[in-house]
Amino acid sequence: GHACVLVQTNDVSILIDPLISYEYDTDIERFTFDDLPDEIDYLLISHNHQDHVLIETLLQIRHKVKNVVVPRNVSGAIQDPSLKLFFNKIGYKSIIEVDSLDEIEFNGGKIVSIPFFGEHADLHIKSKAAYFIDFGFKKVMFAIDSSNIEPMIYERVKHIIGSIDVLFIGM
Repeated sequence: GHACVLVQTNDVSILIDPLISYEYDTDIERFTFDDLPDEIDYLLISHNHQDHVLIETLLQIRHKVKNVVVPRNVSGAIQDPSLKLFFNKIGYKSIIEVDSLDEIEFNGGKIVSIPFFGEHADLHIKSKAAYFIDFGFKKVMFAIDSSNIEPMIYERVKHIIGSIDVLFIGM
């Protein structure tokens, strides 16, 4: 998948931006539905683009997902539809909506929603997030498709969350 990452520890499984490949003959290794665990504790969505929120994939993994984490939208703004409402309408039960710097604790760690810049030019779209995950033994940040124009912002974020061990970033 394009931006899809699966992270598993003994305590938690986290899937980010699920665009999962199907099986076909190729010499290139691909992450497929067969590689997914039976249960996904958290499904994190960075932003509402089809290469990150693909309904065909989301319907196929719905039975595995315990919790979906989505960035909160600008209420009533047609250019910023609600991901929470979307996931609710396609049958997901536990949907956690986050604002910047909200924290979700899990056994052994936490997920923090980080400000996300880029992808939408000057449109007032709030439903986008990078994610920092502290597993206790490793700190990972997923800034998928983020295109920050002001480096000072992440310097301030670093002051809040500290150093990271691994960074996934697109663009």
